Amino acid sequence: MKPEDQLLFACTRIDLQGEHRQIILELSQRYTIAWEVVFSKAEKHGVAALAYINLCQRHDLNLGIPEQVANHYRMFMLRNSVWKEQRSQKLLQALVYFQGFSSDVMLFKGGVLDLLVYDSPTYVTSQDIDIILRRKKDQFTGTELQEIMDFLHRTGIEYDFFEHHDMTINGTLPVDFERIWREASVIDFRGQPLWIMSPEDMVISLCINSCRKRFFRLKSLLDIAETVHKFSDLKWDDIYSKAKAYDCENIVYAAFLVTARTLGCSLPDGWLESFEISRFREASIRGVIDWLIRNTSLPASPNAGLEILGQHFDLSLVLPYTAYRGYQIWHKLFWEIFSAT
Repeated sequence: MKPEDQLLFACTRIDLQGEHRQIILELSQRYTIAWEVVFSKAEKHGVAALAYINLCQRHDLNLGIPEQVANHYRMFMLRNSVWKEQRSQKLLQALVYFQGFSSDVMLFKGGVLDLLVYDSPTYVTSQDIDIILRRKKDQFTGTELQEIMDFLHRTGIEYDFFEHHDMTINGTLPVDFERIWREASVIDFRGQPLWIMSPEDMVISLCINSCRKRFFRLKSLLDIAETVHKFSDLKWDDIYSKAKAYDCENIVYAAFLVTARTLGCSLPDGWLESFEISRFREASIRGVIDWLIRNTSLPASPNAGLEILGQHFDLSLVLPYTAYRGYQIWHKLFWEIFSAT
């Protein structure tokens, strides 16, 4: 792994402790760091603002980062703050709008972490707002559907009805959204009711999203680590039983293993070892993770590599397919081919 990648793994954390501070110092002293590359990758991986805080605002480090690079990401951080507030306004607008359709709204992925996990939502960059409407698609009239789609298209909000294609990976995983809605809770968001998943389902959704991003996207890893840290009373047995029920225990296992091996993650003793995964599957997942950590560089984009039929191919794609079951591979390949034609 290149020193720039090692440095990014060390600085991608909310609380930069002495151990990781020392890693950053040693790397900067031992190597000539390409700071433009560091911050460019941080931006692509959704953690540029956090990298700026931990590398540029820590005067005790004195890393010699070029002023033009620091200025660029200082402005990026300010733009991210404005953009996050604009996202919040769009979400509020959507909640008010769907009151008129008597449909509960669940916030999903990065948006809910901004509210419940990160003390400052500007630490990270989310690509979009994802919501799930409780009413199913066939419970709306054709006119209502067209009105809803027009409204959401104008706001740029990504949505789905009752379930969400990102969590099922476009139907690849049998996720039980009846159970998710049943165990969800409601919070107040600027005077409007907003539904959120249980902490256990939230963690599983983050692991699945990490798989969608090929497990090595820094923001996805940080999301998992910080959510586990925030919810100290997680029901770990429920996480595992739900992962089995949703047929994604291999994915959850791989996501936690990558997080633990890179950013660090507070897991119960022996929890990963308790997964009922075949020895061959476990050895394959661990072997691919070890190889990727030792031999590859963080991609400049989560969708790096050669594009064939809408799919980007590079070595980072090996790990997700190592975690999929056979039928899930066929389903995903069929969907990729079908959606590209």
